[in-house]
Amino acid sequence: MTWDVLIIVGGPAGAIAAADLARCGYRVGVLERKRFPRGKLCGEFLAPRGVARLQQHGLLTPLLRAGARRIRNAVFISLGGHSHCLPLSRFSESVEFGLGISRATLDHLLLDHARACGADVLERVCVTDAIASSGRIVGVRARLSPSGTRVTFFAAVVIDASGRARVLGSPTPRARSEGDARLFAFQAHVSGIAGVGEAVQLYFYPSGYGGLVRIEGDLVNLCGLTTWATLRRAGGDPKQLLALTMGQNPRAQEILRNARLETPLAGCGPLRFGLRALPREYLAVGDAAASLDPFLGHGITLALESGLLAAALTDAAFRAGDPTTLAPRYARAFRRCFARIWRAAGWLRPIASHHAVGDRVLALLPERALAHRLLRALLFGGRTG
Repeated sequence: MTWDVLIIVGGPAGAIAAADLARCGYRVGVLERKRFPRGKLCGEFLAPRGVARLQQHGLLTPLLRAGARRIRNAVFISLGGHSHCLPLSRFSESVEFGLGISRATLDHLLLDHARACGADVLERVCVTDAIASSGRIVGVRARLSPSGTRVTFFAAVVIDASGRARVLGSPTPRARSEGDARLFAFQAHVSGIAGVGEAVQLYFYPSGYGGLVRIEGDLVNLCGLTTWATLRRAGGDPKQLLALTMGQNPRAQEILRNARLETPLAGCGPLRFGLRALPREYLAVGDAAASLDPFLGHGITLALESGLLAAALTDAAFRAGDPTTLAPRYARAFRRCFARIWRAAGWLRPIASHHAVGDRVLALLPERALAHRLLRALLFGGRTG
């Protein structure tokens, strides 16, 4: 089977790119390993800039109908009890709120949108290896589930949206810091929590940080980052892990006092954050291109924007009649478009990683108007004035 564009995996980056390109009239194929809807370990918060991108595709109303929660504030709570509230209305010119939405709902809606725009979406297809020609990836070999049938797909442009696994190339390198300091993520949906309201709340604790945000129904998404040493101490007990992480922050301990796990505690790692070496043989979007620190709250937004960037440059390359040099041009554009958020991650990572530093910064913020404005701009790309 041959398409103009082949996209590997139908998460936010892949689905939005597929929708945009299909609307432009291109033959687009999406190969997805899972059957949707499916859950995904994620903070499940969409920043205002990401909401604006979905609104441009006519998806905001369907998301709200599906149960997405409007999120109007970001609240940071230090281990020492200092807190700072950032109104999200200051972070976007067009949308004054973020969204709390499960990845099962968001990703399913986006993939259905790609279908509606004309993309061919094939689920339960496992890509096994890439097909190269003249220094470019021009197709893939895959296996269909559950039959095990082996198939081959070709395209003029191939986009890898497979996340950290990057199925067309090297997976995310292991974290540089080895041993007990390696970072792991955990997540669960919980109920029985009051006091979250219309905020995404980020709590800092000795081994990392964790967030709470309301999603569909009465559920709250709980997602955190911690070290291997803490995971080992928890011994595989979800309640013990929460006690050793979120439970070390007095404010988080109080708000989680009556919490009930509604889904099993999921985990992944070790994790490494930062911009990866972008390939010259194909396009990489979302986490296949870069893994953003969770405290920035921009992971889904970056996925959407990188998918839209890839779609725009692919369209331009087809119109110019030469997609062969597309990957290097996309790599340059990606670095140029997202340089600001990577600088922010580098500047703010020490604050997020060292709770004593974060505590001092949060204690000072209410009295420092300039610091307040700079933090808004760094985190959300908003106005500094």
